Amino acid sequence: MKNGKWYTFLIGSVFLTGIALYGLWIGYQDIVNPPERTLSVSEDTRPEPVGDVYVALGDSLTRGVGSTSGAGYVQPVGEALEENDIRTQNLAVSGARTEDLLAQLEQPEVRRTIENARYITLTIGGNDLFNRGENVDNFESVDIEQVVTDAKTNLNDIFEQVRGLNDTAQIVYIALYNPFQENENGEAFNQLILDWNASAATFGNAQRIDVIDPFAYVSDVGRDLATDQFHPSDRTYEKLAEDVLFILE
Repeated sequence: MKNGKWYTFLIGSVFLTGIALYGLWIGYQDIVNPPERTLSVSEDTRPEPVGDVYVALGDSLTRGVGSTSGAGYVQPVGEALEENDIRTQNLAVSGARTEDLLAQLEQPEVRRTIENARYITLTIGGNDLFNRGENVDNFESVDIEQVVTDAKTNLNDIFEQVRGLNDTAQIVYIALYNPFQENENGEAFNQLILDWNASAATFGNAQRIDVIDPFAYVSDVGRDLATDQFHPSDRTYEKLAEDVLFILE
């Protein structure tokens, strides 16, 4: 009997380790080799216009990269909303920047999906500011102020367009945290991100968009980030999901 229990424990440990390693590999590939950005939505994936829909937009955080199960924050939010017959449509694209989301908003299928949404969440801006960490490593040689200015302009345009497509939906934007705090230029990026989040709140107020500020959620890289040290850990994703549901419900 003891051997049987030990065998079951061993198999379970190997299985959990495999899941964790798979999550690490997915996160690493997303940073080093971002997938091709497919911005359009095909007819077979677009929900029917009848009924209520929860639409998720943005980048890899909305895709759930870094989560050991791939659930991220969208899946638990969607599961909670399903109790009220709300269907989930995740249109996020890993590696997307603000200009990519603006291009996606030009797609007719995407626009129709947003028009039919009851709830909308989005994450965007991190790839603009960090550029896979290159802007942090080369802080002195990059015109980071221009990068931030351009990205803010795009973010404001995104807010205006999404609200313009749907005047009644509840919309939530999850702002930025700093995954590079241990970098020698990490402290300089703290102020940039705080400023970004403050601007996002201002843009959001103008368009009746709620803004979640997750800056304080990442203070311990090993605990608060995934093994790729860029995307949220399961613990942080759970916090984001709780925040989103608190606003939506």
